[in-house]
Amino acid sequence: MDSPLKTKIAFLFYRYRFLLVYVVIGFCSIVTEILLFKALTHFNLPELPSKISGVAAGVAFAYFLNVRFNFKVPHGKRKRAFLFFVAISTGSFLLNTVVKTQFTKLGWSYEQARVVTSGMLFLIAYVFHRRFTFADAKQVGIAVYANKVEDIQSIRRKVGLFPDFIHMDVVDETFRPGTETPNTHRIEVAHAYWPQKQLHAHLMSRLPSRYFEWVLPFADVVIVHVESDEKLEEVVQKIRAAGKRVGLCVTMATPLEQVKPFAAKIDLLMLLSIARPGHSGQEMELSVVERIAEIQHWPERKRFEMCVDGGVNERTISLLNVEKVVSGSSVLNHPNPTRQIMRLQTSSNYEAI
Repeated sequence: MDSPLKTKIAFLFYRYRFLLVYVVIGFCSIVTEILLFKALTHFNLPELPSKISGVAAGVAFAYFLNVRFNFKVPHGKRKRAFLFFVAISTGSFLLNTVVKTQFTKLGWSYEQARVVTSGMLFLIAYVFHRRFTFADAKQVGIAVYANKVEDIQSIRRKVGLFPDFIHMDVVDETFRPGTETPNTHRIEVAHAYWPQKQLHAHLMSRLPSRYFEWVLPFADVVIVHVESDEKLEEVVQKIRAAGKRVGLCVTMATPLEQVKPFAAKIDLLMLLSIARPGHSGQEMELSVVERIAEIQHWPERKRFEMCVDGGVNERTISLLNVEKVVSGSSVLNHPNPTRQIMRLQTSSNYEAI
């Protein structure tokens, strides 16, 4: 079975196996809270401060274990995660208190009512934690070169329907001297193998419009370079007139100032984060992180999605504050390509690196 349903089930199993760990940690945190509460009241401390101390200890206990062992939140994002965790946990506790009051009116003890109400309402807290506290999901595209004699059928078998989109690189001699002529018909082949997936055509050419005849019928997003020798305004208009989404790519050697005039006219901005465009398997230029941070402050930022291509793997994915990433060798050379895709989609938050 190779279907969207199978892909969905596999991803849910990968992602929500951590729900079980969350439940176990949550139960342990409640036990910690109750034990501290009983210990403090045993020494005749007032009930309210004892409850507050117990709840605070339980929240801290749950946060530490979830961040350290379950969701793998990067150090740079732990302050934000902590604030969300405390806010959501406080809201959850207040809701628990309202429900728990009804049980205590029936003669239940604090311990019994707390455990039962937490068990009833834990899923609500989990949903909010996944949505805000530990949210760092990305769409992942698989890079396929039109120039190489890659076995697209083999790639299809490796990754199935797990990629969020397919990214076809078309490189010619105007962009990388000495390169072979790209096989433009491979875009049609890729479309045939992944008809339900969005297809990105990345035209690594200083004369991108020469490929429109073959690209526009099959691509959903056409990405051209700001370094193009053609008039970009006209290129953008042609892509838009064909009913396609417009993407603009910039290399690390080009100042971002050259992109700004087009920021309000595009749907996708792609940062090529490697030193030698057109060559796979390179390390990511970490200065791309600074570029991303700069772009986040642009007034037009909400108008377009951002994507990073080059050196994306399980070690670098959490550094990228973008909606989409493209990966080639990191996925295709991995012993378990589909697992690697899911790892990138969840920003490596679910596994140790």
